[in-house]
Amino acid sequence: MTFDQLRALCAVVEKGGFHAAAESLYRSQSAISMAVKNLEQELGLSLFNRKGYRPVLTPEGHVLYGKARSILSRSDDMSSIASHFARGEEPEISIALSAIAPVEQVLDVIKQISQSAPATRMSLQVENMGGTLERLQEKTVDFAIAEQFVPVDYVEQVRLTSTQMIPVISPDFPLATRYPAITLSDLEAYVQVVVRDTSRNQPKRSAGVLEGAPQWLVNDFDMKKRMILSGAGWGRMPHHRVAEELADGRLLALSGKGLDAVKIDMYLFRRMGEPMGPVGERLWQLLQQCQYQ
Repeated sequence: MTFDQLRALCAVVEKGGFHAAAESLYRSQSAISMAVKNLEQELGLSLFNRKGYRPVLTPEGHVLYGKARSILSRSDDMSSIASHFARGEEPEISIALSAIAPVEQVLDVIKQISQSAPATRMSLQVENMGGTLERLQEKTVDFAIAEQFVPVDYVEQVRLTSTQMIPVISPDFPLATRYPAITLSDLEAYVQVVVRDTSRNQPKRSAGVLEGAPQWLVNDFDMKKRMILSGAGWGRMPHHRVAEELADGRLLALSGKGLDAVKIDMYLFRRMGEPMGPVGERLWQLLQQCQYQ
């Protein structure tokens, strides 16, 4: 069984006959007939009923035609992937994304890249605090989108946008009856929900943490928001992650001395001096061109 035989079978079915199949494949009609006949002999069954004006698939032919189409489709996919790699396109590109970064625009760019370079696998991992840049420095990712706590050596960076970190509570929070006249000192006796730094080899970092207050540590902002919504604690959240809840009253934004929103700049990073393939370069440019909200 050969790909040539399978293509001949599919062409006869899809074009409605041996003559039309031959024209579509730029082959002689006798060559198409011979390919199908050899396939039938190898399989030991008839694929077509040839008694009428046009060849009609037998029941067995229907089943095997479907299998042939599937095999040819996978073959075409493999050829396409090989062609991408032959042009120097990378097998995989990975990004570490800070959990406070605006994710929707990044996903839009990844979608564009996936459509234009389907052979390149995209890997996206979300990290907290210093863990994002640590993944870049460990060379486990190609790009990082993160806040910058301290200067980082041997990286190229471009500012993308900023994120507002807003302290919020639920109407079910014990102090909510005093809203909006809640002060930072009022919160010292109540649980602050804090996202854990995912750094593995560097000192753990924290930002906006009220020293001395009881803390609950969580792994991500989704769990943090759920806990705050339940009234179990308070905490700072990226504005874009709680905009809907603030608008409909499920969350309340705190303000005042020590409780104002904190603006955090977000940067796109890559290691300096490392060659990058065409897909990576396009991703680098597209991420900078986004209209971040």
